[in-house]
Amino acid sequence: VEQVRQQLRQSPQASIISVSQNDCFGPCECANCRALDDAEGSHSGTMIALVNYIAEKIAPDFPNVAVDTLAYQYTRKPPRTLRPRPNVIVRLCSIECNFREPLDQPSNAGFGDDIRGWAKLAGRLYVWDYVTDFGNYLKPHPNWFSLGPNLRFFQTNHVRGVFEEGAYQSHGSEMAELRAWVLAQLLYNPRQDDRALIREFLDGYYGPAGKPVESYLELLHNASQGFNLTCYSPIDAPFLHFKTLVDAEKLWQDAEQAVAGDEELLARVRLGHLPVRYIWLSRWDALRQECTAAGAKWPLSDSRQKVTVEWRAVADGLPGKPWTKVTVMNEGGSTPEGFLPHP
Repeated sequence: VEQVRQQLRQSPQASIISVSQNDCFGPCECANCRALDDAEGSHSGTMIALVNYIAEKIAPDFPNVAVDTLAYQYTRKPPRTLRPRPNVIVRLCSIECNFREPLDQPSNAGFGDDIRGWAKLAGRLYVWDYVTDFGNYLKPHPNWFSLGPNLRFFQTNHVRGVFEEGAYQSHGSEMAELRAWVLAQLLYNPRQDDRALIREFLDGYYGPAGKPVESYLELLHNASQGFNLTCYSPIDAPFLHFKTLVDAEKLWQDAEQAVAGDEELLARVRLGHLPVRYIWLSRWDALRQECTAAGAKWPLSDSRQKVTVEWRAVADGLPGKPWTKVTVMNEGGSTPEGFLPHP
C-alpha cells in the first residue's frame, strides 16, 4: 500500500496504477494462499483479494485512481465469489489463444468462458491482446481476419479498454502497418466492416500492388486453416510448406512489379515481402528438398547468397527510409546480422 501511495505521489497525473503478478508462472503455494485459491477455484482469488485491499486503502487519498491487475495465465480464470472493487481494473490476457481463429470460436472456448465470467464480476474489464509472433516478428502470422471479430467480441462482453501488443521493438514486423491502421479504426468503432477496412488500407498504402497483397492474405489465411496459431508459432509451421510459399512468392513479385516505377510504394512492398523471404532463407535446404521431391521449379535465385544480399538491403534500411530498418527480429533481441551476416 505504501509503495502504491509513494508512486502515485510521484506521478500525480496518473489515473491507473498496476499491481500484478510477475510474468509467466509461480503463484504462492503457502497454506493461507492455497486455501483461498482452492475456495475460489482459481489463483485469481489471492490476486483479487490483494488488489481489493490495496484499492480500498488508497481510495480516500486517491479517489480518481484505479488499481489495475492482470488476469493472466494462472490468474486468468475468475474467482467464484470475490468481486473486484469499483476502483479495480481487471486486465484479461489472451496469450494462450489460437489467433488464427476469432476468440469466440471453439478453439478458444476456455478464453471465451473466462471473459464471460469476468464480465459478470468486474465493472472495469480491460483486455491485453497479442497481435504478432513474439518469437519471429517477421514470420507470416495470419491473424488479420480475426482482428475485427475479436474487438466486437470484447465489446459484446463489456470490455472497456483494450491494449493490442504488437512488435513493439522494431520496424519490419510482418504486416505491422496494416494491423496498426486497421486496429486503430476498429478501436474507434468495432462495428465497422473489418474486411472493407483491410481492403481500404491495402489500396491506400500499396496502390496498384494492393490486389496481389490482398491475394497473399487470403492465401495464408486459407493455408493455415486448422492450425493453432499462437504468438510463438514455429517457422516450420505446417501452413508454411513449399507450395504455399511458391504462391506467396509469386504474389509479392507481382506486387513489386506493379509499383516498380514508384519509389515510395516499392519500398513499402519490399518491406512487406521480407517475411516470405525470411522463411525461404531460414529453411533454404529443407525447401530445396521439397522442391526437388515435387519436381517443381525453384522460384528464387539458386544462389542463397544473392537472396541474402537482397534481403539485407531492405532489412538494413533502404536509403532515406528509416522505417524499413529491422533492428530486432524477435522479443529476445535477435538481429538481422545474427540471422544473416553480410556475405
